[in-house]
Amino acid sequence: MEPIDIETLTPADLTALAAEFEAAATRADDSARDGLTAAADRTESPAARALARRCAAIARRHAADYRAEAAILRSGQVPDSWI
Repeated sequence: MEPIDIETLTPADLTALAAEFEAAATRADDSARDGLTAAADRTESPAARALARRCAAIARRHAADYRAEAAILRSGQVPDSWI
C-alpha cells in the first residue's frame, strides 16, 4: 500500500479503501478457516495443531479489525488509529 495523506482523502478514496479492507477481511477469514482445518487434522502433531488454532484466532481477530476500519471509512471518517 502507498502512504496515505489523510488530509486529501476524498469520499471516493474512503470508499475504495473500505473495499480494500473488506477484501483483507475476507482473506483473513479464509486464513482462519485454513487454520481450523489444520487444527482438526489428527495427522498433525499436537504442537502444530495448537499453533494452527492460535493462528486461526489471530486471523479471526484481524478480520474483525479490518471490518471495523472498513465501516469507519464507509461512514466518511478516518479511523483514529490513522491519526
